[in-house]
Amino acid sequence: MKHRSLEEPARRALPVIDLSGRAFWDDPASALTEARRRSDLARTPGGQLLVLSYREVERLLADPTMVTVGRHLLDGIGIREGPLADWWRLVMFNTNPPEHTRLRSLVSRAFTPNRTERLRPSIRNLAEELCEGIAQRGAADFVEAFAHHLPIRVICSLLGLPREEWDAIAGWTASVGSVFATRMTDERRVTIEGDLVALQNRLHHHIEQRRVTPHDDLLADLVSVRDQGDQLSSNELVAMAVNLLFAGHDTTRGFLSIGLATLLAHPAAMAELVEHPALIPAAVEELLRFEAPTLGSLRAAQTEREIAGVPVRAGEPINLLAIAANRDPAAFDDPDRFDIHRRGPRSLSFGLGVHFCLGAALARAEAEESLSVVLERFASIRLALPAGESPTFVPFATIRQIHSLPIEVTARTSA
Repeated sequence: MKHRSLEEPARRALPVIDLSGRAFWDDPASALTEARRRSDLARTPGGQLLVLSYREVERLLADPTMVTVGRHLLDGIGIREGPLADWWRLVMFNTNPPEHTRLRSLVSRAFTPNRTERLRPSIRNLAEELCEGIAQRGAADFVEAFAHHLPIRVICSLLGLPREEWDAIAGWTASVGSVFATRMTDERRVTIEGDLVALQNRLHHHIEQRRVTPHDDLLADLVSVRDQGDQLSSNELVAMAVNLLFAGHDTTRGFLSIGLATLLAHPAAMAELVEHPALIPAAVEELLRFEAPTLGSLRAAQTEREIAGVPVRAGEPINLLAIAANRDPAAFDDPDRFDIHRRGPRSLSFGLGVHFCLGAALARAEAEESLSVVLERFASIRLALPAGESPTFVPFATIRQIHSLPIEVTARTSA
């Protein structure tokens, strides 16, 4: 990796990036590039430290003395009590070893690379079913017709939740995922709380079913662990199931639509993937780098320290911005160029260390199989927006989403 020589940030004012300002969300890449030219670090108007460089984000994510402080995600938008706050306190993402190790070990076996590989045929079948619906209509909003449905169907199948409930669960989990924002209205918070409670009630119902009747699924495995005595409380079990559903749905939902939108903006790359489908895994990695599906991760040092020359208090929340690190010119040549042949370090979109994304292998498999089916199924895909318009991102959403992706397609005919 290349290294940049920097003047010590502590000797000058750090750039300011307003994560709650619409200007940032309209063009985050430009704002982050401008700030990174001045420093590896920036601050929000409220003083929170933002880490921008690949080198520093990678180092801090891998540092076991940097602990997660995910509770601040909701504190920052004023949610400190109520159903959302109660659930969020129990989520595995918010815990640190040894508690995190205990919780993660209960579900990690469901997301091993080998088990994920065995899921590929069913993922592909789901993608083909959704593409068939789009082909019959000739046009669709890809977000609603494909990206919204595929990942929730995969995770619901793993948990063993009935097919007739998948659409309702998809709506609830998408709503819960929208709480991770840099702005939140009271009206929106009330709606999300209602959807969370509805989802929790449904999961309570299925949990009680599994206590009475044997099932062969991940939810039954988690119930069995709890009923054997000492590992998962009832509240932890429901929180874990909600966590798996929203994490398995919302991030991949956003990434699938962002990925297709990016390829539509780079038709030469899309054409190359049609001719050479073996490049699809590399294209998925470049999509993860070029348009990170999440803003970043909150961490805090356990003791007072310096980061890139700036003193940091023990326990002070620090935002490690993957969206910035992934386009750092010190790590990637010409980082604002989309290149499916790119070589170099992997993106930091799935994190590192003990909090490395549990579902990373599954998300990659879903993206690769989806892209493969879409390119095989459609002879042409055209963005159905007025000339000069592009898909727009949902502002303030730290799990990045596109509002809609209207497309018109021509189905590929069999030889």
